[in-house]
Amino acid sequence: MKTLRLLTILLAVSLATVSIFGGFVPGTYARDAASMAAQGTGQDLVDLFLVVPLLLLSFLLFSKGSRVATLIYGGTLLYILYSFVIYCFGVHFNRLFLVYCATLGLSLYAFILFMTQIRKQRLEGWFAGAPVKWVAGYLFFVAVVFYILWLSSLVPAIIQDTVPRDVAGYGLLVNPVHVIDMAFALPGLILGSVLLWKGKATGYLIASIALVFMILLTIALAGMVIMLFVRDISEDYTVAMVFAALTLTSIVFSVLFFRKIKPAV
Repeated sequence: MKTLRLLTILLAVSLATVSIFGGFVPGTYARDAASMAAQGTGQDLVDLFLVVPLLLLSFLLFSKGSRVATLIYGGTLLYILYSFVIYCFGVHFNRLFLVYCATLGLSLYAFILFMTQIRKQRLEGWFAGAPVKWVAGYLFFVAVVFYILWLSSLVPAIIQDTVPRDVAGYGLLVNPVHVIDMAFALPGLILGSVLLWKGKATGYLIASIALVFMILLTIALAGMVIMLFVRDISEDYTVAMVFAALTLTSIVFSVLFFRKIKPAV
């Protein structure tokens, strides 16, 4: 636990550093497209005012034995890990590059240590009467929706031997979101939903962490869209409404799922 505590503190410091520079220091995203820069700033503000405090508070309660905080902490780590794969490979080189790398590494090793500790627990025994089928169905539904969303832009580009608009518009080689979603995140949601449906301990673990991860991610995405409005880059409220709906739905399922966790004895 001491090593994990140290990693968590260092992670909070590095994440706060990135967020302060990205949110308040002009020129941090100067080499990125205006849309990408606005989205980066929006996520940085969410990270600073929500994710950093949540990371520290959930670890504190996790270290004191709270089962709910344990799962929230794991989901928060996964969100940071996911986000900084994108920062490291999707944001143009800037003065924060080494801090991006440090944040990615700290979140990765903290997540690995967390998983080695939590895997010793029998998570299926933590829950009593949880809405397993509903949560499993929701995770599967989200995965399918995002597969359809990404493939609807990727498959035509592949058939026509062109580059997707978002990749070309941001000046990227590939969109790292496509990579991490289709290679890891979406298959993970499907795997978790199947294992949860079968009542497996790993399914409970993946589902719990995924619900927290999706709440934080959709809030961050909403922050990105809001910043596009603030900077007069977009006036389309549809995307913001979709992310708000996903956030609220994930919160509802999380409450229904986590309220069935039995307190530690």
